[in-house]
Amino acid sequence: MRYQTGSANRLGNRAANEDRCAVLQRGGSLLLLVADGMGGHARGDLAAQSFVDTFTEAFYRQRQPLADPAAFLRRNLESAHRAIVQCGQEQQPAIEPRTTAVACLIQGSKAWWIHAGDSRLYLLRGGKVVARTRDHTYVEDLYQHQAISEAEMMRHPMRNYVSRCLGGRGDPPAADADEGSLQFGDVVLLCSDGLWNAVDDKHIAAAAREDDLEAALDRLAERAEHASYPNSDNISVAATRLCADLDVDTAGPEDPIESTDETNDKEPVDDPIDAIRRAVRDYHHELDQD
Repeated sequence: MRYQTGSANRLGNRAANEDRCAVLQRGGSLLLLVADGMGGHARGDLAAQSFVDTFTEAFYRQRQPLADPAAFLRRNLESAHRAIVQCGQEQQPAIEPRTTAVACLIQGSKAWWIHAGDSRLYLLRGGKVVARTRDHTYVEDLYQHQAISEAEMMRHPMRNYVSRCLGGRGDPPAADADEGSLQFGDVVLLCSDGLWNAVDDKHIAAAAREDDLEAALDRLAERAEHASYPNSDNISVAATRLCADLDVDTAGPEDPIESTDETNDKEPVDDPIDAIRRAVRDYHHELDQD
């Protein structure tokens, strides 16, 4: 199995870059990482770097291929949270750095991913978004319960407030790893909100169709930076394309991709607005701004 990879990182109109991203490959396994240090808290860059360092060190320690990729992702998300907390406590004076993050492990034609906050993963096929992660935000919950439209979600005054992150007080955020089967030509793309807040899914999917993935990601990040000028955020994106080996059939697997953004199979909710309000009331102390 062959993977074409690429990444891009831009400062935007910010004084410091608190985003981090990485693309790691070893023994037939590929690991993609994106972290977005959170504004409103000191040293988001420390939190984002701790996330990348934790996963990187664990990935290179493990025998490849990993026997249980989902467990690897869950375990190291928790480890990253604890590493960020410890890093903050070691500062003088002590601080509470925080970050949103997303990680994806690919082995063969299978992908496993996990995230906290509003850093996203997209699965792209044939120039279309097949699936994306659901943001851990109040506004995403409103959208998923059809209380607001996608256009309203992008304009909502609380669109940058997350309900889960790494770092801060308390236990690691509850998070399950999802998985899906890939077909040849599929692109898995991870990004911070600096990208998806500034460009729509159409432009993200179009970039995934270009032959030179590295160059396409750089142009996509530049488009996002210009589109949000003069208030552009840090922008990070990392992606891979599943390529067929030259000596094998290029037909993709028949297993469908499992979407984490499936809007057609929602459980019935008697009163979605009340449900969201109850959740915000119960967890208001956990809401942070990204």
